[in-house]
Amino acid sequence: MKQTKGKTVWLDFSNPTEAEIDKLQKDFSLHEIIAKELHEPSARARAEVLGNYIYLVYYFPIYSERNKTSKRSEIDFIITKNTVITVHYEEIEPLKEIKEKGIHDAEHVFDLTYKIISSLLIFQDRQLRHIREKVEEIGEMLFKNRERRVLEEISHVKRDISEYRVIARHQGHLLSSLAIRTGRFFGEESKIYIDDLIGDHLKIINQIEDYRTAISDFENTNNQMMNIKINEVMKTFTIMSFLTFPFMLFLAIFDMNLISNPFHSMPFIFWPIVAIVIVGIVAMYRYFKNRKWL
Repeated sequence: MKQTKGKTVWLDFSNPTEAEIDKLQKDFSLHEIIAKELHEPSARARAEVLGNYIYLVYYFPIYSERNKTSKRSEIDFIITKNTVITVHYEEIEPLKEIKEKGIHDAEHVFDLTYKIISSLLIFQDRQLRHIREKVEEIGEMLFKNRERRVLEEISHVKRDISEYRVIARHQGHLLSSLAIRTGRFFGEESKIYIDDLIGDHLKIINQIEDYRTAISDFENTNNQMMNIKINEVMKTFTIMSFLTFPFMLFLAIFDMNLISNPFHSMPFIFWPIVAIVIVGIVAMYRYFKNRKWL
């Protein structure tokens, strides 16, 4: 796709063909290594000045409904004095929005670059909405006897936050590196644009750190609630064992088949023994209850 604003040209390629990349390499004197990288996603994000253009590999997170986590997406920029070339390998929603609006308010090449990256950061901020909603939902589920469900939801959100954080945190270093290189390439005035982008990026990082702290606090609270329940169950079983042990011992002695066992010669002794055991258990239960051990 080609859009222009005066002398500013924007060329956008989604999954470019080999012929398209060969033409770009010829028209803009791209290094063969850079041309080769445009065929598929790059191994790392970076910003470099190569001859008469800036080469920028920009990563950003996109949420996957199917996997319930954020995945890495990539846009490659080639920025010359009057042209911005973007290359990506899937449909990018922010780019689609810019194409629909046009670039009528982009005054020069770096203004257009700023608007594209800014739209990506705005998109990232919108992507945080699903994390915020999940964190709020988990907070509402606490103290409602749904510890297992809460633990499962926390696990999904923690993975999503970690994936998002890994992708987004490196953008700060990339933008700082871009600021240095654009200052040399376009002049010091271009650094003002990058500083604004760095500020927007910092807001996103602060939000994700807040959500990370909140979900960690919720996890600790949920674990404490689970531990309390486990301790209560263990306490109940321990008391039940203590209640029944003396009477099990008594019944075992009563059942001993020895000549000297006086119970064997007593007729109708079975039901009195059963009554003694039941009364004894009830008495011990009430004692424990009065002492608030149960």
